[in-house]
Amino acid sequence: MGSLFSDDSVRTELLRKHSKARWAALPEDVIPLTAADPDFQVAAEIREAIVEVGREGTFSYGESHGNLSFREVIAEAVRSRKGIPCTPGDIMVTSGVAQAMMIVAKYALEPGDEAILFDPVDFLFGKAVDEAGGKRVYSCVDKESRMFDVDGLSELVTPRTRLLCICNPHNPLGRVLTESELRGMAEVAADNDLVIMSDEIWSDIVYEGHSHVGTASLGQEVAERTVSLYGFSKTFAMAGLSLGYAVATDPEVMEGLKGAAPGYFYTVNSVSQAAGEAAYSKAWYWADAFLEHLHEQRGYVCDRLREMDGVRCHEPEGTYAVFPDISSFGMTSEEMSRYLLEEAKVAVVPGHGERFSYFGPGGEGNIRMVFSTSRGLVSEALDRVEKALGKL
Repeated sequence: MGSLFSDDSVRTELLRKHSKARWAALPEDVIPLTAADPDFQVAAEIREAIVEVGREGTFSYGESHGNLSFREVIAEAVRSRKGIPCTPGDIMVTSGVAQAMMIVAKYALEPGDEAILFDPVDFLFGKAVDEAGGKRVYSCVDKESRMFDVDGLSELVTPRTRLLCICNPHNPLGRVLTESELRGMAEVAADNDLVIMSDEIWSDIVYEGHSHVGTASLGQEVAERTVSLYGFSKTFAMAGLSLGYAVATDPEVMEGLKGAAPGYFYTVNSVSQAAGEAAYSKAWYWADAFLEHLHEQRGYVCDRLREMDGVRCHEPEGTYAVFPDISSFGMTSEEMSRYLLEEAKVAVVPGHGERFSYFGPGGEGNIRMVFSTSRGLVSEALDRVEKALGKL
């Protein structure tokens, strides 16, 4: 399987043609370590499934909320891999997890209602809350210990609190939440009748020594108030196919989600669904080999960053992103990102910014870098970063 993720397997000419948000958006001399979108070609079985749909030449509307054959495959994977008892009727297929987040927020929140978010966290949580007319309430995560303040959650709850947002594994800190932490969060939700939005899109990218626990696997009472979100972009390199799904085992919650979905979310691309069905049915070998590659990348990247003066970096327990602290250089996250782009020709994501924040106020002083690429490219990028930081 090593050849799947060798240096030669990353074809930059194709990435500059098709990776419009990363490679094609930057000058050719820049290495992008930005969006969490693998640089590798998808498994052959996924490509074959797409070609087969094209060969047959019929592109009709699919079933509302997901084709049954696809939802059957998903249900089996969720039961066996996530430990969540579910049926095809408990699944809503969406055009990516971001869309699913919007639907959950619209279901759970009325204008003025509050949602608890951990800070820092992926900006899509806040965006979903904002779009629903809700108010963000932040629970700050200690970036040094990467500990979540579970005991302090109750203090954030008010009569307007309706939603608790969980990202596990956590983006950008790379923490894989323990069962104890999840049970503590679920207890706060139960005591205050909150909906739990549990984004678990990274749940297949977990490293040795750690285990992912699905929030909804903690028992029926927790499952009844939880909407679990999954996708195909991180595990199978299918970001451009915009495919995800929500799992809600309580029938009333599922009906509420369907009611909250605007009419323009009516049906999901059937080509993407065929690709997703192939991924879950035939391509786990690819995902397993990818994780092996990422495990090696993780150690290499963290070791390199820790050797750089002024940089502090924790090893992620899950995800393929690192979130090094660069505050010792006296630059903001945005300033450091601009400096590395101009001086090192390496694109990274600022932890926070005044005009736009990718990870919330708690991301200030950090930058995020992904390592879902080849060893050769990440090595070259780190060489450039080390040289640029040495000039400061």
